[in-house]
Amino acid sequence: MLLMDFLREEYASINLRNWHDLKNKTVLVTGGNGLLGSNIVSYLQFLNKKENLNLKLLVHSFSKPVEWLPSDENIEYFSSDLNEGFPNWKFDYLVNTATYGQPKKFLQNKLQTIKLNTVTYTKLLELAKINNAKVLHMSSSEIYGQIPDGREAVDENFNGDVNTFAPRAVYGESKRLSETISKVFIDDGMDIKIIRLAIGYGAGVKYDDARFINEFIKKVVNNGEIAMMDEGKAIRQLSFITDTIEMILNVMLAGKQNIYNIGGVDLKSIREIAEVIAKNEGVEVKMPEVSDSVGGTPKNLILDISRYIEEFGCPKFTSYEKGLQKTAEWIKELSKERILA
Repeated sequence: MLLMDFLREEYASINLRNWHDLKNKTVLVTGGNGLLGSNIVSYLQFLNKKENLNLKLLVHSFSKPVEWLPSDENIEYFSSDLNEGFPNWKFDYLVNTATYGQPKKFLQNKLQTIKLNTVTYTKLLELAKINNAKVLHMSSSEIYGQIPDGREAVDENFNGDVNTFAPRAVYGESKRLSETISKVFIDDGMDIKIIRLAIGYGAGVKYDDARFINEFIKKVVNNGEIAMMDEGKAIRQLSFITDTIEMILNVMLAGKQNIYNIGGVDLKSIREIAEVIAKNEGVEVKMPEVSDSVGGTPKNLILDISRYIEEFGCPKFTSYEKGLQKTAEWIKELSKERILA
């Protein structure tokens, strides 16, 4: 099951500016096995075929490429630990999505997470500078930390409030430093766009992805119910993956500023999201007797995306009901393939 086939209708509806700038270019994508990376690779290949761009893709991931990535003579895959070094690639664009984005993963790989977002990212920027390449760097909404009570949303000028001793700080603080590192290279004349992303979700996740939406769906598949870890009161901002791809690639190709909040318009509590999934699947949501959340988890995280909308207009966002249903279809397909294997 190729991702570009599963999302073909959604990819076709993406509204991308300046896509012709990619003609005869080479794009390096790091983190190619992740939700963002695999969709960027799949969409760019979809666009490449559709518009005959002669676009070349260099795709790096820690492990071997996932089976839903496309194969083509213009795509070259690399698998290794970026922290241990990488080739002297030649490219026109760097799309850096390499990170331990799942809390479970970055809490298991603390120093590796910090190094990947700082030392290794610096080396990637040095190579991009040699190539005179444009850079799209995935930061995170977690750089904002805890949002003050009474503040409805944060824009790109909000400085953030991160507890450096909280368990999740290995991710949020290293992402903050990655932005400072970016500014050093920006001041030296490089074109770097930084994305602070809310919750992107959808087809392209691995079966073992432990982020909460995917966990809810797997609980339905495996247990016939959704058992919550806490009361699920925290508010989250959902952005379906193809909406996310449209926005971040527009920023890379046509953005006028360096930093952009990217997210959707659906604001739902974690419990509400669980209840929608449960309703779609005809199961129950069970609440815990004792909370088991990770320390430092932002209570409410709402991004002001008006900077993007002022430049590019408001995307035709996928409804969270449709997006959650599409995600469930994807995870169920992965579950079937695991059983057949």
